[in-house]
Amino acid sequence: MENEPAIKAIVKQDTRVLTPNEYYKLKEKLSPHYICICDVLLHTGMRMPEFIKFSKHPEWYDVRRRCIELPTAAIRKKKTVYKTRQINLTLDGCIAVDHFFKMLKDNMQIPSRQAMLGVLCRAAVEANLPEGDKGICPKMFRKTLVSWLMKAMPERMFEIAANMGHTLVVMQTNYTNLSFAREDLDAIRKFLKGWGEA
Repeated sequence: MENEPAIKAIVKQDTRVLTPNEYYKLKEKLSPHYICICDVLLHTGMRMPEFIKFSKHPEWYDVRRRCIELPTAAIRKKKTVYKTRQINLTLDGCIAVDHFFKMLKDNMQIPSRQAMLGVLCRAAVEANLPEGDKGICPKMFRKTLVSWLMKAMPERMFEIAANMGHTLVVMQTNYTNLSFAREDLDAIRKFLKGWGEA
C-alpha cells in the first residue's frame, strides 16, 4: 500500500526486542546449531555466562517441574538480589532444552559472544528485519522474553521478576510500558502458553 508507514525496530537501551515474526524470520537465516542456542536463550532468558554454566550442568534442569534451578555459582551478575533462581519453562522451552543437550552430546560448540554477535547481525540483515541489525545482540533474547512476559501477563510481575533475576524497580522502569501490534501480542501469548505451569 502506498504511503504505508515503515515498520520500526523495537530497541530499548540499545538492545533489540524482537517480535515473534522477527524471531522466526531470523531463525530462517541461522544454522541448526545457532537455532538450537537461540531457542534456549529465548525460552530461558538466561544471561550468556549463566547459559554457558548451564550447558555443563544438565542436572539443574527439572523436566518434571518444567524449570531450571540456577544455583548461586551460576548467577554471575554481581548486583542482584537473587542468590539462586528458578527459571520457568513452557513445554516448547523444555523441548528446546532437551534438544540443546542432545546437540551438546553430538559435540556442538557454544560460540563466543563476539562470534554470535556477528552471525546474528548478518542473519538479521539477510532476513530483512526492520532497520536491519539495529540493536541485534545475544542479550536481546533475554530482553525479548521479559518484554513478552510482561506484556502477556503483567499481573504476574513478581513471578516474572524472580524468574529473570530483576528487582521490581527494574521491571517497572523498563518493562511496563512496551507496545506491540495486535498480531504480535496474539503470537506472544501463543509462544508463552503454559509458562510456569508444571
